[in-house]
Amino acid sequence: MKVYDLTKTNFVRLEIRGLTWFALCHIIKTQNPDMKSQLAELSEYKKVFENELTEDILPYWIKHGVEQNGDGFYGAADLKGVPVLTAKKSCVLNARILWTFSAAAMKYNNPLYASMAERAFNVLQKYFADAEYGGYFMEINPDNTLSSGIKHTYAQAFVIYSLCKFYEYKPNEATLKIIRDFFCLLEDKTKDPENIGYKEAFTRDWHLFEENRMADNNEPKSMNTHLHILEAYAALYKIWKDERVKVRLTELINLFIEKIIRKDGHLGLFYDEQFNEAEASKGICSFGHDIEASWLIWEAAEILGDKKIKAKMLPLSHLMADAVDVSGLDKDGGLFLESTRFGSHIRTNKHWWLQAETLVGFMNAYQLTGDVKYWENVKLSWDFIDKHVIDHENGEWFTKVNRKGVPYLTEPEDDLSPYYRNDWKIDPWKCPYHNGRAMMELLNRIDQIVNQIN
Repeated sequence: MKVYDLTKTNFVRLEIRGLTWFALCHIIKTQNPDMKSQLAELSEYKKVFENELTEDILPYWIKHGVEQNGDGFYGAADLKGVPVLTAKKSCVLNARILWTFSAAAMKYNNPLYASMAERAFNVLQKYFADAEYGGYFMEINPDNTLSSGIKHTYAQAFVIYSLCKFYEYKPNEATLKIIRDFFCLLEDKTKDPENIGYKEAFTRDWHLFEENRMADNNEPKSMNTHLHILEAYAALYKIWKDERVKVRLTELINLFIEKIIRKDGHLGLFYDEQFNEAEASKGICSFGHDIEASWLIWEAAEILGDKKIKAKMLPLSHLMADAVDVSGLDKDGGLFLESTRFGSHIRTNKHWWLQAETLVGFMNAYQLTGDVKYWENVKLSWDFIDKHVIDHENGEWFTKVNRKGVPYLTEPEDDLSPYYRNDWKIDPWKCPYHNGRAMMELLNRIDQIVNQIN
């Protein structure tokens, strides 16, 4: 297939004029005689992605995630889907279940998806919401009693993100009030009053907690937390056009543009109070976050609707995707975990969530540029996922595979990724959100392309 080089400069001009994807589709359609076959291929892949979503990921969580003798979800399940009854329950996991099944319920008229979304909403409000001090607990015990009252801003962001999706699916004033009040609480408690950005961790009664930050060396601020606050506030502004939300979302996008996205297109990771990158962070690239941010920040800019910010972010989204393509994508389509020592050392494990975000990031780059090489990356990455990451025997996706695609099935004591376990299919971090969202993003984006070109 012939690829027509639509330069970034020309496309930025199209974007500023408000033509965006409509104009790009017209150019592709009129200049590319092979577009008919391209559309046919996109339609075939849509069937594959939809099958993975509706026949594997969503059914797996309905079958194995729901408590049989309770009103919530298991904290963990092993590789065969057997629940780990002693595992504690995570706010992050429950919020991600809420987001996934709210999105699925919006997309499909399936009462099972709706029931899962309702259950997840009720669990968050009944067991995780702190009625005394506000916000949501990080962790509860298997019997739903409090385990950890620590409040990570990261986890709070995922709650507001999921509540917004639930409101999109089922709008009502009671839910919107919860969301509005929660936003005001987060701004009051987590926003740094002296410097740009947000604080990382707090005690139950919202005193700063410096010993349990979500950073490798316990730095005061992290890219990861701010990426998911941005994600949450974009979702919030989508449903509630409040001026304060607009201001905060603008600040967050500019923070990434001006401070976090490095000149080479990779993201910085950890920062001091004034948002200067920590020395220990400067030699590390996290490829999964890079490719995820390449589309999440662009989505946030689109929701914000500020033309100047979109014009600045558009070439950066392209740059970020290219940076991952050059240094993070293996020849088989799998995405490496990260590079350290300023790129001289690659950690070659390929974690499930990285692979899911790779699909969406390169699909987004394809839409932004019209360059078919990004679609080829989507296909290559999907081939790796299908062959090596999806557990075709027991369902869902393996947590981690090595460079050759062999899954890790046991949990070593010296695991370099302690946040999620190799021998569990469900755990506090292993959720339906990354792969489920990726499938829905791909379906929606293919529909956009096909509908605009036809």
